[in-house]
Amino acid sequence: MSPGGFWESLGLRALLLLACSVSGLVLMEQHRDAEEDQEVNKAILEMLHINQVSASRPAKVHPYMRRIHQRLNSLEAPDFERPEGILMQSFHSSDGSGQAPQGWIWFNVSSLDPLMLGAELVLFRKTLHPAPLSLTVALHSTIGPQEHVKEGPALEERQLVLNQRPSSGYDVFDVSAVLAGKPLELVGFQLRYTDESGSLVLHEALTRRLYHLDGSSLREPLLVCYQTLPFHF
Repeated sequence: MSPGGFWESLGLRALLLLACSVSGLVLMEQHRDAEEDQEVNKAILEMLHINQVSASRPAKVHPYMRRIHQRLNSLEAPDFERPEGILMQSFHSSDGSGQAPQGWIWFNVSSLDPLMLGAELVLFRKTLHPAPLSLTVALHSTIGPQEHVKEGPALEERQLVLNQRPSSGYDVFDVSAVLAGKPLELVGFQLRYTDESGSLVLHEALTRRLYHLDGSSLREPLLVCYQTLPFHF
């Protein structure tokens, strides 16, 4: 190898070593910054007496609420063009409380805005009967928890044909009347059925058979409240 080639090879090796050293320093600095950020975050959580951070619900939007937002975006009526927008709240189903009677679908409405005028109960119909069997369903409600629940008259009564699902997939009941009771914490709903012969059908078992009631499902029961009267699509 000529003297010129030797020095040229030595220079290239030196440049490679320098580049590796710089890259290593950058990686070490990034790792150090990440550790410092982690320590800072941990210190903040400890100051707030929080051991861990967890999301109470998935970030995904309930399918029915997605439809409502799409509908609102497409409306051009003057009532839906107010500067302050439309006040609307949605509540996912809850487990009630120790005093709450079993067999009811409960919602914690402690954050309900007092300006709400309309409400609707949204239930996704999951099971269809192979034959056109029909049932009459009466929707009852209570505001609780209470040791002795006092029920009013049925909020709504309608007929369900069990081999057909609504076009939206959801049975939607107007439950605006419950807002007149000024609920402070829990609102409960119960569906009771009468078959074609006029016999009362076991309501809790049939409700669980017909509808998605699992709180971990994206199609869980939903209580949607509006500042105006509810609208259905």
